Amino acid sequence: MYPVIDLHTDSLIAARLFGYDLGKRHLPPLGFMPWMLHTDFPRLKEGGINGVWLGIVTIPYPPDTCFRRAIERIEFAHEVIRRCASQVELALTPEEMLAAMDKGKIAVMLSVEGLHMAEEDLANLEAFYLRGVRCVGMAHFTSNAFASTNFHAKAETGLSALGKAAVRWMNRMGIVIDLAHTHTRCVREVCEITEAPVIISHTGLSGIRPAQRNASDDDIRLVADTGGVVGVIYATTWISEKVFPTLQEVVDHIDYLRDKVGIDHVALGSDWDGLIMLPRGMRDARDLPRLFHLLEERGYSQKEISKIAGGNFLRTWRRVTEVANIGS
Repeated sequence: MYPVIDLHTDSLIAARLFGYDLGKRHLPPLGFMPWMLHTDFPRLKEGGINGVWLGIVTIPYPPDTCFRRAIERIEFAHEVIRRCASQVELALTPEEMLAAMDKGKIAVMLSVEGLHMAEEDLANLEAFYLRGVRCVGMAHFTSNAFASTNFHAKAETGLSALGKAAVRWMNRMGIVIDLAHTHTRCVREVCEITEAPVIISHTGLSGIRPAQRNASDDDIRLVADTGGVVGVIYATTWISEKVFPTLQEVVDHIDYLRDKVGIDHVALGSDWDGLIMLPRGMRDARDLPRLFHLLEERGYSQKEISKIAGGNFLRTWRRVTEVANIGS
């Protein structure tokens, strides 16, 4: 049995805003394709997912409240984990993730989506780390004091001095650096500086679906060159121009990524519950095995599928922690 790890899920949004109980099994109304409500812990389990990175999300306004709100949402995440302790367990290291899986629990890891939440202070990054965050995105929908977003395709601003310092600090602390939503110039500069592998947790590929939010061929090559992985997203907007794409289009992105940078750099980053529409063939998290079945039909071996499902990311995270131990 190989680990199945999702690199980005936004389930905490519905839990926080609507009191959605992640410990209970839910079903969306019949015939309704939700923008969220794709997961809960029972359905993640049913879909075979035994490791999930839950995103900590805030809007960047007002900017001087981002850090405080991020801390509140991290504490909320811990409360959700405590309430569901029979089903899930917080993991701070790859070994703790595997230990939780061995107990039959879902390993939960926390990821801050965008350095706007650190405002302009590296000490705030340390506060995230001390509260169990082990992955941090350089940018989200807006640029910040550290890095630029890829939602503004013409923005040519690279990493600031603070952004470069943050990369080095995260290397030393063993935090996974996430380049989802990050402008391609910043991707290049992070990959030039980092001593540890980096990831793009959830993205489509511009080589198939041209979009400024998607990762370019240069982006994925640079990430692969660090030893990192790229998580393929399931969001219909970012995988195809079709009105109703299918899971086959998700496999097309996996094929493209494999062909461009190799099977060892492919991972899964659903973006479930992130205000996205899912492709036909995937109602919610329960249907992830259908994706693996399509991979088999395309000729992927079980060894290759195990790498995509979680083995590649596990290797990446272990290397991130090794670099931190060397630098400490």
